[in-house]
Amino acid sequence: MAVLIKDRKTERKQGILFALPVAAGAHIYAGSLVSVNANGYVVPASDTAGHAFLGVARKEADNSAGADGARNCEGYMAGLFEMNSTGVTQADLAAEAYVADDNTVGTGIIAQPVNVTGVVLERTPLSAGGAHALAFTAAGSLLAWGGGAGVAASADGVYTLTAPDGATIKAVVTFASLPVADQTDNIQLRRVRAGRIIEIVSAGSIFLDISTPARS
Repeated sequence: MAVLIKDRKTERKQGILFALPVAAGAHIYAGSLVSVNANGYVVPASDTAGHAFLGVARKEADNSAGADGARNCEGYMAGLFEMNSTGVTQADLAAEAYVADDNTVGTGIIAQPVNVTGVVLERTPLSAGGAHALAFTAAGSLLAWGGGAGVAASADGVYTLTAPDGATIKAVVTFASLPVADQTDNIQLRRVRAGRIIEIVSAGSIFLDISTPARS
């Protein structure tokens, strides 16, 4: 299209509410987290590759017996919502939250290394979800991520580990606590980012900021 040479009437939506078509067979409950699937239809949020987080449903939308788009889901794309949480502690305040299911969020790393002692992992913007191996080779104190090249962790510090597909993660190393023999952990990363944890209510409940800035 050409650049404007006169005023244009630009339609405006509120930017907070949505009403979008639901996937075939999906039953969405009011107050639940929702995502968009790879085909562009709304589904209950889950830790599923190819899904993009959308927001919080404000009404039930039962499309259990319908085709794609037979019903619409209404909801919010911005705001602060109290949600169930898993594995979240006070130390995770202001951290990114990821979808566990349509009723629960958690941290991006489901569990920290157990066998590879002396290492705490932190996600980066290029951390891909799914299962990845964290491998430690005692000779040379090498750390590797997802089958990538080993990085020498020769002292306390923060090391960036890169998998062959370009996915990265940061390893915070306490050198004196590294294993004395080769070790491996299978680390599971959640796939769908939902926003930011802005208040810890209890051991199993947090306030989640789902606004666009929190997800950018």
